[in-house]
Amino acid sequence: MNILITGAAGYIGGRLVEYLCEQDWVYRVVGTDVNEPRQSHPKYVFDRRDIRESMDDIFEREKIDAVVHTAYILPPIHNKQLMEDINKGGTKNILAAVSKAEVKHILYTSSTTAYGFYPDNDVPLTEESPLRGNDDFTYAKNKKEIEKILQTFIAEHPEITVTILRPCFVVGPGFANPLANQLRKKIVMLPANARPFQFVHEDDVVEIMAMMLKKRIGGIYNVAGEGTMTFTEMIRMLGNFRLPIPWSILYPLNHLAWTLRLHFFTEFPSPAMRLLVTPWIASSDKLIQETGYRFKYDTRQAFEDFARSVKEEK
Repeated sequence: MNILITGAAGYIGGRLVEYLCEQDWVYRVVGTDVNEPRQSHPKYVFDRRDIRESMDDIFEREKIDAVVHTAYILPPIHNKQLMEDINKGGTKNILAAVSKAEVKHILYTSSTTAYGFYPDNDVPLTEESPLRGNDDFTYAKNKKEIEKILQTFIAEHPEITVTILRPCFVVGPGFANPLANQLRKKIVMLPANARPFQFVHEDDVVEIMAMMLKKRIGGIYNVAGEGTMTFTEMIRMLGNFRLPIPWSILYPLNHLAWTLRLHFFTEFPSPAMRLLVTPWIASSDKLIQETGYRFKYDTRQAFEDFARSVKEEK
């Protein structure tokens, strides 16, 4: 199988490149990204390219059988228009290329953020829960909108297998995003009313993606570890100290810091903080029942692996 991975220099894309290159059922892995890759392997071919650029030559040259679409702006940026153009425009571009090249399978990494952060969220969230990604948080809004784009694509191309995976927050030794950076601070300012949180280990996510590709399993699946952790437990595990701040104070304070681009204080806009204070727990029962996959890590074990890697750096 020849597999194309968009966003191949990113967190999950990069881990998937490494994993697939070691599989005997994979002949070639082709990666695209605007950033240079960290990986090097005889099976791996990298093409530096913006996800919005034409991919036709890659599909023709490499005879692509399956596509994994992970290219996405994850850390929030102030230019919302650019973020949306890359996220949604890039998705439309890769779907057009897939259709034109008659690729058999496309796997898209969505997110449980597509469900949105609301007090009346289903507990737990299942694949049947409504997608209400908050419109004032571009990351979640785009995840919701891209899934709508994919549903149209599925209806128009029943001959193509489409897999949509919705991981919760992915953690592990490679965990490096605004939340990870916040938790690694010696004094961690968080909402006083923060709710228990859920993680999935990067190894489980990558193995599930590979399983879907190998067996060509289509459909929509949540990907989330069992159990939850409190932020107090996480921060204590990292050897840091939590400073709980009332929501009514932290929200406007964070908003001011984000507006002024005070990134030493915050790396995300205030609407993103809703994921910390609303029930946002997903069930992976459908995935387990339909594929037989057994997670290697629960939420606590996944975070422990991240904490262990942080301590080894010191």
